Amino acid sequence: MRPFSLVAEALAYVTNEEETNTDARYLVDGSQNVLIERNRKVRSRNGYSRLGAANAALTPVRKGVTWNNSTGGELPMRQYDDELEVYLGTVDATVINAWTRVVASLSTTEIMRLATWWDTGENLDLLLGVLGDANIYEWGGGVAIVSSITGTTVTKTGTPTFAQNRFYTARNLTFTCVRTGTEYTYTGGAGTLTLTGIADTTGLIAGDTLVQKIVTQSNKPAASHTNDTIINFENQIVIGSFDDNEVFISKNTDYTAYTYSAPRIAGEGALLTLDGPSGGFGILSDNLLAFAGRHSIFKAKYTQITVGTTLTEALTVKKLKSGIDQAAQSPDCIVPIGNALAYLSYEPALRMLDQPESIEGPQLRTLSNPIKPDFDDETWTNAQGLWYKNAFYLSAPPSSKLYILEFVEDADGNVRRYWQPPQILPIRSLAVISNVLHIHSNSVAETYKMFDGFSDVNSTDDKIPINAIAKMAYRNFKDRAAMKNFDEFLVEGELSPSTTDLILTIDYDFGGHIQSIERTIDGSDDTIMLENLLGSSLGVDPLGQQPLGGSSEVPSDSRKFRVIFEIAREDFNEMQVSFETNEVDRFWSIISHGPNAVLSRRRDQTIRK
Repeated sequence: MRPFSLVAEALAYVTNEEETNTDARYLVDGSQNVLIERNRKVRSRNGYSRLGAANAALTPVRKGVTWNNSTGGELPMRQYDDELEVYLGTVDATVINAWTRVVASLSTTEIMRLATWWDTGENLDLLLGVLGDANIYEWGGGVAIVSSITGTTVTKTGTPTFAQNRFYTARNLTFTCVRTGTEYTYTGGAGTLTLTGIADTTGLIAGDTLVQKIVTQSNKPAASHTNDTIINFENQIVIGSFDDNEVFISKNTDYTAYTYSAPRIAGEGALLTLDGPSGGFGILSDNLLAFAGRHSIFKAKYTQITVGTTLTEALTVKKLKSGIDQAAQSPDCIVPIGNALAYLSYEPALRMLDQPESIEGPQLRTLSNPIKPDFDDETWTNAQGLWYKNAFYLSAPPSSKLYILEFVEDADGNVRRYWQPPQILPIRSLAVISNVLHIHSNSVAETYKMFDGFSDVNSTDDKIPINAIAKMAYRNFKDRAAMKNFDEFLVEGELSPSTTDLILTIDYDFGGHIQSIERTIDGSDDTIMLENLLGSSLGVDPLGQQPLGGSSEVPSDSRKFRVIFEIAREDFNEMQVSFETNEVDRFWSIISHGPNAVLSRRRDQTIRK
C-alpha cells in the first residue's frame, strides 16, 4: 500500500493569494457556511432559530443592541421601521418572551445609535439615542405588569417597587400601556408597588405591560445640528453629525447642557471642530478619538491651565497620523477590542488602532489583507461590527454575508488570527443576548439566535438548507510541472447519521480542466462509521480548543468516520478538493483528506511546443 499525502488540518480562509500557490491547509474562494474550529478541523456551521414571533413586515432591523443596565438587567433592543422594541423574558414572574414596543413614530429611514449616561438624581444609567434629527431620545428602561387598577392608581405585580423596576421617581413621570399605546402621567408612588396621582386610568386592565415613556429632548445640543453619532466619555455625552464638522460635548452632570465658560472648567460642555463630518467615536485607553470624513482621526486633547487660583482646562483636538481613506466608514463599525479599536475603513479594510502609549503616532494595523479581494468586492452599506468571545464579526447586509476574524491565544500569550469563510445569513445588525450571539435580519423585522440547531429557519419555522462548502487550495505535490496520479483517496472526519450526502468533489487541473469526479460520503453507512462523538464534550477537550456558546455543538448521534475511495488513475498537474452539503439537518467535519499520489510515468506532451 502506497502512503497517502494527507492534509490534516485547516488553518484559515484566504483569497489574497494565487489559489494554486496557496498552502493546501487553507480554504479558498468558493467556501461558505463552514467554520474552522480552533482545533483546526473544518465543519459545517450550525443554523439559527428565531427569537420571538414571526414578523412579516418587509423592513430590516436597522439597529440591534443589548443594554446591560446598572441594575443588573439585560434589555435586548431592536429598531425597525418607526419602532423601537425591547425583548422581555420574565418580568416580575410573568413570562412574556416577546419583542415589546417601547415607542412607534420614529424615523423610518435613520439608524438610532445609543449610549448610556449616569443620572445621579435617579441613581440610574439612562439610555440615550440619536436618530439623524435635532433631538436626543431618553429611556430609563422601566417595565412592569399591571396587577390592579383604581380610578387614580395602578398597582404592579411582583415584590420589587416601580422604582426598582427602573420607573422614574423625579424625571418624566409618564408611562405607556403597550397594548393601547396610551400614555399616563403619575405624581407619586414610584417607591412602592402603586403609582398614584393618575388623572384617568381608563383603558388599563390587569396583565397590561407598562413601559416608561421615551422622552424627547428637542433641539439638543442645537436646533441646527443633526445628531447622528453618540458616545459617553467620562459621563459627558459626545455628539457628532454626518452633515457638519462640529462635535458637541455635554456637561457631566446634565446631558442636555452644552454650554461652557472661557476658560473652561473641567466637566463643562465643549465644542470641537473636525476637518470633516463625524464618522463616529471610540475610546482607546483613556483617550477620546473621533473619526472625520474619509481620511482623518482626531484625539481630544485636555490641557490643564491654572487661571489665578482656579484650575481650568483647554479642550482641543489633535489630528493623528493616518492615510487616505483610513477613517471609519460608519459609527457602527467601530468596535473596542481590549486596549485597541477595530474598525472598517473606506479603503476598504478592517484596521486595528492600538499602541496607546504613543497615541500621537498610533499604529494602524491591517487585519483584512488575507481576504482583501473579498473586502474589495463587497458592498459595505449599513455594515455593523461586534466583538464576541474572541472573534470580530462584521456584517455585509447587501450581500447577506457575515465575516468572522478569530483570535486564538496560546498559553505563552502568542495570538493567532485567522478568517473564517463567509457565512451566508440574512444579517444586518448583531447583538449578544443571554451571552449568545444573535443577528437581526436585513429584510424583515426578525431576530435570530445563531449556532442553534442544524438548519436555518424561515418565518413559518420551516427548515432551510445550509449550503455548506469547504473548498481547499489546489495541490501540486511540490512539483508544478510534473504529472501525478493516484488510485485511492482517503477522507477522515465526523458525520451525523442524517448526513447521507456529503459530496466530495475532486477537480483534476485548474477548474476541473481534465475532469471532475464526485463521491458521496454516507453517514448511515456503518462500514465507515467509527466511535460516537458524545465524548467530545466540555471537560474532555482542553479549555480554549472548543469555543463555548454553541458554535461547536454537534448532534448527539454523530460519529467519526474513515473512508478510502478507489478511483481510476488520471494524470494531472494539480488538483483541488471540496466538500459540500445543501440539505437540512446536516452536520459534518473534515479532519484529514488526501490521495496516495505518485509521479506519473508519462510526460504531458500536449503542452510541449
